[in-house]
Amino acid sequence: MTLFALTLLQATAACLLSGWLLQGVLSLALRRWPALAAQRSAWLGAQLVLAAAFVLPLLPDTHQLSVVPGLSVPLALASAAPALPLAVDVPAASRPSAAAWLALVSAAWGLIYLLGVAGTAWRWQRGRALLRVLLQVAQRRRLHGMQVLEVDAPISPMLVGVWRPRLLVPAHLAQFTPEQRQLVIAHELTHARRHDPLLLLLASMLQALLWFNPAARWLAGKLAWAQELGCDRQVLAGRSPRQRQQYAAALVKQLGLQARPLPGLAFGGGGMAERLLRMRDGQDRLPAASRALTALLLCLVGAASLALQPALAWAVAATPASTLPAPATAPTIWRNPLDTMRVTGFFGVVRQITPQGHGGIDLGARRGTPVHAAADGIATVSEDARLGKAVRIDHGGGIESLYAHLDRVTLTTGMAVTAGQAIGTVGATGLATGPHLHFAVTRDGRLQDPQQWLADLDANATARALRTRKEQFGR
Repeated sequence: MTLFALTLLQATAACLLSGWLLQGVLSLALRRWPALAAQRSAWLGAQLVLAAAFVLPLLPDTHQLSVVPGLSVPLALASAAPALPLAVDVPAASRPSAAAWLALVSAAWGLIYLLGVAGTAWRWQRGRALLRVLLQVAQRRRLHGMQVLEVDAPISPMLVGVWRPRLLVPAHLAQFTPEQRQLVIAHELTHARRHDPLLLLLASMLQALLWFNPAARWLAGKLAWAQELGCDRQVLAGRSPRQRQQYAAALVKQLGLQARPLPGLAFGGGGMAERLLRMRDGQDRLPAASRALTALLLCLVGAASLALQPALAWAVAATPASTLPAPATAPTIWRNPLDTMRVTGFFGVVRQITPQGHGGIDLGARRGTPVHAAADGIATVSEDARLGKAVRIDHGGGIESLYAHLDRVTLTTGMAVTAGQAIGTVGATGLATGPHLHFAVTRDGRLQDPQQWLADLDANATARALRTRKEQFGR
């Protein structure tokens, strides 16, 4: 749980940086292409990119998307977790004193974040409750041949609801001319045809998720503004200058009569000066090339925010291999359990899925690849939620080998096996992120480094596995 809190803190920092970058890029694009202000897709896409920059690092195994070296975190942060027997020791004196502060800050931010989400949801619910009160006292009226809900309150005409939006209008709309009332209703019905209420709900959810990021609020405001400008453009398309003047006059009159804005799609929302200017001059559509370039910029910002986040790993203060206690007798080099060896994870390495250290080695292979016994012994077959289908071979002298996450087992418990005999096939059963063989060795119940029994592991290891081990053990 501590690692998740620390990852949440890292994801928050990355989200804030991505938000600052997105706001800067889109502000420059808006100066170059003013028509971008009316593009809902650009502002909604930017919010989704920002949400991805925050959420994806919290998911398991997304650290593999990173192109930068991993970031080591003191093992003291994981001291509350139960210990597993490893062939490395973690001296208490080697734990940095800042570890406790880092754990405290991470946990505190996790609590603050949850409270912020709850507070944002409560404010949104309070606004919706006020709308429900207005709906309860509203009276049904027919206006220009359609049924609307009329309330004697200084509000803006608005759509209420997501799946079946209803039109709520103030009683003072009767002061408008018939043509103005028709244009106001056309504006709100255009919101419904464009599915703007659904987009508004999605934006509200994203804003609750990213409540801590000022860029998220800025993008949400730009999306709401784009929805209003888009409706203005569609309602006024092909209309005469006189009708444009009537529409603008209705907007000015409405802003003078309403008390304060309510949550929702309201006719009186937005900045007065810019909307009137756009009504007078018309609105040019954003060229297709500009839309494509904006989409490309958003994708680049999102990809960079993921690729440049370092993967977190616990930094283990390991005893050098040369000082580890030597076994009572020198181990014999065994046969490799796979014909083609590809080491993707070394013994003792700490990762998000193994916060107390990897108890063996991981060998990447395709599903169905034959697995062989590394040495002679007596087999025991088992299956559980963690290791999946597994085989243990007792080699005598207190030494056992383990072959886990198998897809298929070709022997039974109690069978005698010889070195090189096929015992099963590679799979992804149990807690496995993909097809591979987890190979482990124990001596008198204590986990050992399989590198003592298998030859040339370094020569057959991936660059990532070697780099991770070097970062944590210095070798």
